[in-house]
Amino acid sequence: MPAHLEVPAADTRLHTIHTPGGEPGVVFLNGAFGTTRDWDRVVHRLAGKYRTVRFDARARGRSGTSDDYSVPAAVDDIGRVIRATGLERPVLAGWSHGATLAVRYAARHPGQVAGLVLVDGAYPISMSDAAGRDKVRAQFRRLGWIMRVLAKLGRSARMSPAEAADVVIGLDAVNGELGTDFAALDCPAVYVIGSGAHPGTTEEEMSTLRAAADDATTENPRVSVYATTACNHVQVLRKAPDSVAKAIEAVVDRSH
Repeated sequence: MPAHLEVPAADTRLHTIHTPGGEPGVVFLNGAFGTTRDWDRVVHRLAGKYRTVRFDARARGRSGTSDDYSVPAAVDDIGRVIRATGLERPVLAGWSHGATLAVRYAARHPGQVAGLVLVDGAYPISMSDAAGRDKVRAQFRRLGWIMRVLAKLGRSARMSPAEAADVVIGLDAVNGELGTDFAALDCPAVYVIGSGAHPGTTEEEMSTLRAAADDATTENPRVSVYATTACNHVQVLRKAPDSVAKAIEAVVDRSH
């Protein structure tokens, strides 16, 4: 049976689900405004093969709110959850925002991660200039009411539009720095890449973003593309859970 934990994190607590299974453990890292529920189908496909740990990031799902939603704080929270659940050298599987966090955590903690599965994220390129950042802020001002409704249903972040925009802008800035992180990786990492457009971006923009995976594979021979799916960015965990589960198994095999 899964154990539900409340892991202390700075000024808040992180709702965490720890499910028994074999080794190594797998830590799942959500999208920017996602929750543990997004991984249900992937965890079901693994069927207890590995210990699994999922947690809601600050202000998402059942976790508490915070004064700090930055990437450094989110990376620190990964370590807090790993220590609280007693995992040793887990695989990190991250979707979108979570993929970027996975790369940064592994690069900053050599020898402590068995492998990475990067689901349509962690592309080492920055896509926004000053005008683009203003566009993101305007989008979140328009979407604020929708986020408030979804947050009450446990499906989005309990953040102000400005805080949510800063999450996206901060992610883009870190992605622009990821080349150094990929070069530092000492564990295998595989991409599961999506296709098509994404709300707020064109198909051409997403194609440019995804093409940067080639830069990561060039930067470090431990990095490769495992699969490209016929699912867009928001569908990939729901419509291609088999591909993600098989990518996790492949990384575990490579890490031995």
